[in-house]
Amino acid sequence: MSESQRTLFFVVAASVCSVVAWFGGPSGPKPSTEITGVGDLFYPEFKDADAAKSMEVVNYNPDTASVRPFAIVQDKSGLWRIPYAHNYPADGKERLAKTATSMIGIKRESYAGRREAEHAEYGVLDPKADAADLKGIGNRIILKDGDGKVLADYIIGKEVKGRTGMHYIRRPDEKLTYIAKIDIPVSTKFSDWIEADLLKIDAARLNGITINTDTVDLNQGALIEGETNQLSRKSATDNWNLPGIDDTKEELNQEEMRKLVSSLDELKIVGVRRKPAALIKGQLDQITQLDLQTKGFYIQPTRKQGGVRLVPKDGNVVAVTDQGVAYELKFGEIFSGSDEEVEVGFASKEEDKDEKKEKKEDPKSSQKSRYLMVTVYFDADGLGPKPTAPKKPEEPSDVPPESDDPADASAPTNTAPDPKTVHAAALAKYESDQKKYESDLKAYQAKIKDGEKLVKELNARFAEWYYVVSGNSFENLRQGRKTLVKDKTAQANPADPASQFPGSQFPGLPPGLKLPTRQD
Repeated sequence: MSESQRTLFFVVAASVCSVVAWFGGPSGPKPSTEITGVGDLFYPEFKDADAAKSMEVVNYNPDTASVRPFAIVQDKSGLWRIPYAHNYPADGKERLAKTATSMIGIKRESYAGRREAEHAEYGVLDPKADAADLKGIGNRIILKDGDGKVLADYIIGKEVKGRTGMHYIRRPDEKLTYIAKIDIPVSTKFSDWIEADLLKIDAARLNGITINTDTVDLNQGALIEGETNQLSRKSATDNWNLPGIDDTKEELNQEEMRKLVSSLDELKIVGVRRKPAALIKGQLDQITQLDLQTKGFYIQPTRKQGGVRLVPKDGNVVAVTDQGVAYELKFGEIFSGSDEEVEVGFASKEEDKDEKKEKKEDPKSSQKSRYLMVTVYFDADGLGPKPTAPKKPEEPSDVPPESDDPADASAPTNTAPDPKTVHAAALAKYESDQKKYESDLKAYQAKIKDGEKLVKELNARFAEWYYVVSGNSFENLRQGRKTLVKDKTAQANPADPASQFPGSQFPGLPPGLKLPTRQD
């Protein structure tokens, strides 16, 4: 073998050894940490969670085989909003801070793979890109600062088998897949990012509830009159009252009243729709009326020339507080849909009827919901009686009053009370009552001012939106006498021996005592 042949042989052998070293072994290639960056942070410059001013989440739902986007953004005024949900105001600063904090310091714990073909296997396909294999899609989370600069951007894949909390993960701008410890508390559920308590009513302040069960019959084109029940109480420690109850036979079901009050106190938003701009301004054009009708609200002319009123499809509830704030809840159309459709609406207004029917029949993928409009007005009756001024006592007459008792004529002196003394005492009481009246009136007027201010703030909050509430919330609120009133007459229980002996014949047994049996 010549020298040149020998040299060529060693070169080839060295190359083969290199290839074997690269691909050899049961676990395949094992690049060095210098190449893979194992042990390094994904985003070493991201250290301040407060720098995050927007978050975008794109989730894959395996149950529906669909990708769902979600975002929360801070606008120029500093208010957080949800673009996905018609820019509805978000209460997400604290939640976003927790999410951002959990995304700081994520480390490339170990290397998983370098080929794109492995992305589906690890579940790290980009959900924002078109992917043929939906099962391999991961969840992508993007944080940006106020200037739109990316602070962190991850595609999170499957959990590693046998390693709790460890997931496959990669950056969208990298092909390499890693394993990292991840615990990111992120949600794409609309209600998790908003102030879900719609009315923010303090249940203890409620002193009046009026429930109207009128219904619009679209087939007849008429308003079908229902019940109107006006419930009231003086304070939170008093029981509720309902006029028209026959006290000899009926009583108000206080347990149902507690449920009703609780439903008002805890009424939750599950979705929103933005009202047309004209409606927000109080204008009624043809487009606005059509939009109202699709939500189950109808315009009806009144006797007043040019006057109209808004008629909800399924009645309304008015709840009044001791602040003089009256919340009117108008119940519109009922509909069913997926979580996403309930939250933000259907992708297309014209849905295929068969598809819509299929959704209604599938309880796993749809839920029954109800459109709701909320308006607020000031009701001084909620404040209680207005303070009344005391009456100033009249000046006494100079002539002492004559006594009707004949015995007084022979008396050496008249024992009748001195008018001036009586007047002085009455005047002192009047002055005390006047001071209290002035103080009470000042407090009453302050309540009016505070109540009117609160009404203005609440109407500004409710003005832009149709709300969506659950079907259960509607049923709990729109109650009639059938559930609110119960019969006082005790129902005989055949299983109870005492019930077999009504009246004084058998008043009942003392606690713990049993009826004697034949064996006894």
